[in-house]
Amino acid sequence: MSQRKGLLCSLFSRPLWRGTVFTATCLALAMLFYLPATAAVVYEIHDGENTYRVESSSGDVNGALDEAGVDYSDIDLIHANEGEDVVSVSITRRQYVTVVCDDVSTSMLANTDDTVADVLERMNITLGEFDQISMDPSEVPEAGSIIEIHRATITYRTESTPLPYSSVRTADPEMDRGEEAVTQEGVEGSHNITYRTIEVEGSEPVEEVFSETTIDPVDEVVSYGTKVYFERPTGYSTTNEYITNIDDEAGTFTTSRGDTYTFSGTVTLEATAYTARAGAICSTGRLARVGVVAVDPDYIPYGTEMFIMSADGSFVYGIAVAGDCGGAIDNWDVDLYMTSRSNCINFGRRDVVAYMITGITGEVDA
Repeated sequence: MSQRKGLLCSLFSRPLWRGTVFTATCLALAMLFYLPATAAVVYEIHDGENTYRVESSSGDVNGALDEAGVDYSDIDLIHANEGEDVVSVSITRRQYVTVVCDDVSTSMLANTDDTVADVLERMNITLGEFDQISMDPSEVPEAGSIIEIHRATITYRTESTPLPYSSVRTADPEMDRGEEAVTQEGVEGSHNITYRTIEVEGSEPVEEVFSETTIDPVDEVVSYGTKVYFERPTGYSTTNEYITNIDDEAGTFTTSRGDTYTFSGTVTLEATAYTARAGAICSTGRLARVGVVAVDPDYIPYGTEMFIMSADGSFVYGIAVAGDCGGAIDNWDVDLYMTSRSNCINFGRRDVVAYMITGITGEVDA
């Protein structure tokens, strides 16, 4: 037992432990000495038209900018994009610009290469067609610039000149002769000139013609009747054709066949009837036949065409031409050719109305 104790004491009493501690310390110092320093990073700095390239071990963009000697301010925008080998840094320079619009003054940060138009767009300010601005929109403002906008005030006024409507009369074949009615109301038109006045603060107002329009009037339409009612022709008549419409204003009449004639007026004649042998020739050289009547040429010229009928329409002679005369025919007398003596006797003497188709001399009933 005393021998073991002596052995242990002898071991701890030797300088072995001292060498072990020294070795560990040396190893720790060596590890510290050989620990690698922070690696340098390559920065490519773009500042407007200038480009800088720097290796920096600062560990941040600001340190790299300082090492590159690039000045910047707190309002500038700095953007870094880390690639595999290079960190790309872009600097957007900014400045304060003031815009005065609608009585409000606003300062904003604008890029140094922004134009006036860019500044207004950023502020959502839209210029009207006649608004005025203190700087050209394509100009690049300097720091502290003041951009003033003067809004235009636009007013309109219209002067109107009335255009009167006309009254138009039109024949209505389904309306009774002598009647009339307004079938379309007249509407007044107008000629309109609109003036525009542009006023901008600090400038003289400018007035100009903005538009000119014409609203045509609508004519009043008055329809008047032309329809007439005569008794249908009797057996004494030489034709079945009769007058259905008389337009006194247009001077026309229309027959049941649909033929329309222009007449200059009417005259009441005292009529008789005559007949002649077949092939007889009238004083004008015309063949004696139905439709050729004898007249006093001093009152009714030869060749005058007429439509002859009784006043009530019960007897219709139809279209006739003045082509003969007779010793007993005087003034406003007329002798109507008929095909037989019995027809002449049955007709006798009566008044007829003649619508003068080609004209008449002397006074006639209008």
